[in-house]
Formats: sequence, structure tokens, C-alpha cells
Amino acid sequence: MESSLRPSFKAEQQVVSIGGVKIGGRPGDNPVLLIGTMFHRGDKLWLDEEEGRISWEKADSQVSEALSMAEEYGVQLALDAVIPRGSLVEEILSHISEYGVPVLIDSPDPEARVKAYRLAGEMGVQDRMIANGIAVDTSVDELEAIREAGIKAAILLAFDPRRPYESLHPQARLKVLGELLPKASRAEVTSIMVDAVVLDPGSIALSAAAVKVVKDEYGLPSGCAPANALGPVSKKRFTAVEVAGIHGGTAAMLRMMGADFIMYGPLRRIKYVAPAAAMVDAYLGYLAQREGERIPRNHPSRKILRRVQKLFVQEG
Repeated sequence: MESSLRPSFKAEQQVVSIGGVKIGGRPGDNPVLLIGTMFHRGDKLWLDEEEGRISWEKADSQVSEALSMAEEYGVQLALDAVIPRGSLVEEILSHISEYGVPVLIDSPDPEARVKAYRLAGEMGVQDRMIANGIAVDTSVDELEAIREAGIKAAILLAFDPRRPYESLHPQARLKVLGELLPKASRAEVTSIMVDAVVLDPGSIALSAAAVKVVKDEYGLPSGCAPANALGPVSKKRFTAVEVAGIHGGTAAMLRMMGADFIMYGPLRRIKYVAPAAAMVDAYLGYLAQREGERIPRNHPSRKILRRVQKLFVQEG
């Protein structure tokens, strides 16, 4: 039996389970987690952003389409819910928790995050929630809110804004992570995911290298948010082929470097990343099988690769 066919790391690779979704392990074990963002500034789901009115009909439609595409290609899906302010916490969290997928609680307002953490605990949906996230400046109050709510999953932001250029270096991420792990422990977080923060398009390459370094050292599920740099890449400025190539190619490169999750941007953009990410996972899953590993029933190897293989046989 062949060995070491897939990318490997020095540390034993950890797998976390959040809302029935398994994240981490060696590439090919579990499908990549694609994370689509909702309610960010400028999102078309807003009927009136200033007044905080949301088109839940459009939101439901987008989530349904994204879930259908994730199922079709065998990738996994989570939602990043950006809550602009505290007054919208109850409406957004009560609705988005009904979709039945992992949800990242996200907000530019620390008080809104704290309110959302506590409400998740009160609603009894904390098992599907991911605190996004724990950073070098996260307050004790916020950590306590995560702990008291019983939220066991969190994303650690391996980046220090006080030293932005220095902390982009892959090895520097380990130093920052060393500061964050005690914070996660204080919040009693047991399912840890590491975000190798992206600043600009070029830094995506450094973040990809950082993912490998983190997985080598700690074995923790890791990834990043290329959307932080590729947000403007749309059909307004590029052709449809270029948009698919840029977003899909970025996702494929990150996955090959070991990224367990990819925050790809607005939820509706899943069409640009799912096929490319699934194809990478399909090949990795094929290698895992050659190593004697068992892959999940809905793995991309059993979805997109099987379709491609069948076509090859038919045309051959």
C-alpha cells in the first residue's frame, strides 16, 4: 500500500465537530468547510441597511441555493453572520440559527458579539455556534460571555494589528497563537480553529504558508479569509471567467496548502469556489483511499470525481 501520498504535517491533525460538521484532519479526510458571509456592509440582503431591515425571503433563497450547491459537490457549508449592532442580534440570530448549519457569530461591535453569545446560550443553539473570534485584544468580558453561553467552538485570529507587517510572517503566527490559546482556555473553548488573517491579495500566499506552519506545530484546523482581500473582485471589474478563476483558483491553492476552512466572501459567491475546492478535495480523497483510509459517503470523490470518471469511461 502506498504511503505519504497526500500533504502531511509533523503534528497529529485534530478534527473538531461543530453541529455535525467535521473540520480538520489530513487533507482528504474531511471535505473543506466553505464559509459564506451574510449581512456584511453593502450586502444585497439589506432592504435598508441604516434602518436594519433585511429581506429574509432573499436570505432564505441564498442559503437554500448554497446548501444545494454544497450538497451537489460534497463540500461543507457554514454561515458567517455579521451583526452590525446590538439591536439586530435577536432578529438575525433567531432566524439564521434555523438553517441547521454551523454559524459564525461575527460583529464589528464587541457589545453585539457579547449579546449574541449570551442569546445563543439562552436559545440552546450554542452547539452550532462559532465565536468569531478570539483576538489579541479580546476582553475578559467577551471571553466570559463565550464561556457562560456554553459555546465550545471559536476561531483564533493569528494576527497582531499592533505589528501588522511583522505578524504576517508565517512563523510570527505561532507567537500570536501562543498568546491566544490561554484566552481560548479561559473561555473554555474546546473546538479551536485558527484564522491566518489576510490583509491584501499578496498576503493570501503568506496566509497559506501560515496555515501549513500552524498545522505542522499544533495540528489545529486552520484556514483564512481570502475574501478580506478579494472582495472587489466581481463582474463589475473582471470578466465572469476571470472572477471564477480568481476566487476558485485561490480556494484551490489554499486547500492544497492544507486549509481546512475558507471564508470566501458573500454567500452567493459559492458558485465560484465550490467546484474548484471540490475537485481538489476529490483528488485528495482519492489519494486517501489509496492509502487505505475511509472517506465520508458524501465526499467530493464520490460526487464530482465520480461524475468526471463516468464521463471519461462513456466517451472512451
